[in-house]
Amino acid sequence: MKRFLVVILSTLLFALLYAWITYVPISERSPNVYYFGSLETFSFVVVYSGAIYILGGLPVSILIDRLTEKVNNKPKWVYYLVRLIIYSLGGIVVSFVYLIITLHDLLLYELLRSAILGFIAANIYFHFLLLTSYLKEKLYLLSNHKTPKGAGIGR
Repeated sequence: MKRFLVVILSTLLFALLYAWITYVPISERSPNVYYFGSLETFSFVVVYSGAIYILGGLPVSILIDRLTEKVNNKPKWVYYLVRLIIYSLGGIVVSFVYLIITLHDLLLYELLRSAILGFIAANIYFHFLLLTSYLKEKLYLLSNHKTPKGAGIGR
C-alpha cells in the first residue's frame, strides 16, 4: 500500500516538474505552431509516467529493496548511499527499456534525455519512499507513546 502511495506522489511531482521545465512562454513561441499548455503536458506526463512507475518502477523498487537488505546493518549513510546509487541506476535502466520499446531510432540525444529523466524520476520515488517510511515510523512511535530515538530513515 505504501509503494502505491509513493507511486502516486512521485507521478504527480514528476509530472509537475516536467510540465514546468518544458513550458514555453507565450512570448517565445513561434507563430502557427501548437504548444502544449502546462495542464495538457501535466496530464500526458501523469498518464505515461504513472504507467512507467507502476510497470517498471515498482518491480525494480521491490528488487532493489531485497538486494539491499544485506547492507541494512551498515551505518545509515552507507545504506542510504547504496540505495540512492542503485535506485538512480534502476531509473536509468527503466527509462532505457521504455525508450527501446517506444522508439526505433536511438539517438544520443534521446539516450541522454531518457537517462536524465529516469534518474530524476527514480530519485523522486526513492525520496518519497524514505519520507513515507520515516513518517510511518514516527506515527507508530507517537501512537504507542514511545519517544523516538533517531528513527531509522528508510528501514
